[in-house]
Amino acid sequence: MPAKLLYSLCLLSVVTQAHEITTDDKFVPMLNVGGRYLNSDADYPVANLDNALETGALAAYKQGNAFDYVDVGLQAQWTSNVKTLFKGAYHGQDTGDTFELEQAWLNYDYDIDMNNMLSARVGRQYVALGKQNLEHSHQWQMGVEPLVMRASIAEGWCDDGLDLSWQHENGWSVGGGVFKGESFPSNAESGFNAVNARLGWQQDDNYMQLSLAQFKVSGRATEQQNALTHTHSQASCDKATANIVCFKGDSQLAVLAAQWRFPDLKTMLNGEVWLKKETGNLSSLSGQVDYTGLITGAWLTANYQIKPSLQSYIRVENLQGRHDLVGANAALIAGEAEIGKSTGTSYRVGLGGVWLLPQGIRLSAEYHQQHIINQKNNTVFLVRYQVDLLQVARIVK
Repeated sequence: MPAKLLYSLCLLSVVTQAHEITTDDKFVPMLNVGGRYLNSDADYPVANLDNALETGALAAYKQGNAFDYVDVGLQAQWTSNVKTLFKGAYHGQDTGDTFELEQAWLNYDYDIDMNNMLSARVGRQYVALGKQNLEHSHQWQMGVEPLVMRASIAEGWCDDGLDLSWQHENGWSVGGGVFKGESFPSNAESGFNAVNARLGWQQDDNYMQLSLAQFKVSGRATEQQNALTHTHSQASCDKATANIVCFKGDSQLAVLAAQWRFPDLKTMLNGEVWLKKETGNLSSLSGQVDYTGLITGAWLTANYQIKPSLQSYIRVENLQGRHDLVGANAALIAGEAEIGKSTGTSYRVGLGGVWLLPQGIRLSAEYHQQHIINQKNNTVFLVRYQVDLLQVARIVK
């Protein structure tokens, strides 16, 4: 075993509790810390996905061991109907050494009768666009983000707004919300620029959900430079400037998510299918053109439970994109926006496993083979070592 990998496993430095916790306790504090070990043949993540109209070039993560994050938060159950959650995270070098308030919301549940309940949540929250986006990336089953998710909403959609939902005892639910829409694929601007709607069904671990979103984009900057900082705010552009392509128009997304457990086989299948369409115009110092972009992709994960504390999984995923530009200098502007060579399919196959220890420790390892168009084929090996420090303290006490 390589010395660096052995060191990473010995550090055992968080299982994050980025989402709300089910408990009878009135107050639930959170304190989690995590590290990771990365080894890849080429830069990870890749600077650009040529299938997609992104917002700039990502900087590659440091190889080897690195501090990942610290989470701190407090969940409070004030009454049987009212709950609040405040949680912030300090992110390591991979995403800019920054602290950000990830969630700050108030939730109210109202029981109409024995079978129906209404809920309202106001504040900063993860939006129900697919199932994976409801959790912070620290808590994803695999730490490597699916290609189509990155192409559609970058690091995830966390936003300020109001979400309303109805749930029935038989598992059906309907919901929707309005949000500021300051993050990719929209841009920072005053007012509420994003809406979301969903229809779903869930019984135990089995679920199906269709979710939709629309963003008004008044001017999204595509900067040709590295973007280091972890942020939920997207830069704006009012007019064309050097080294920037500006998109104005509408961004629409649809996500179908599903999961099904096969108890006799100790297996669970889950996956998501994403579609993103953007219409409007692209402008730079080279001119302005009409633009229509379509991104599609999916991932499917098979999870096998070796024993309750040990699971293995395999994930397959793909990403396709088509971009149509009409107008003078269309080819030139497509090149400036990094979408001039977008034909073809990008795909990735990953294997992984996770070991959950009762002391609040979570160890996971994953290995991916990826082929991204116009990029060198790459293998990515990622180990995450995560600890719930408060759970460890309770055990020691």
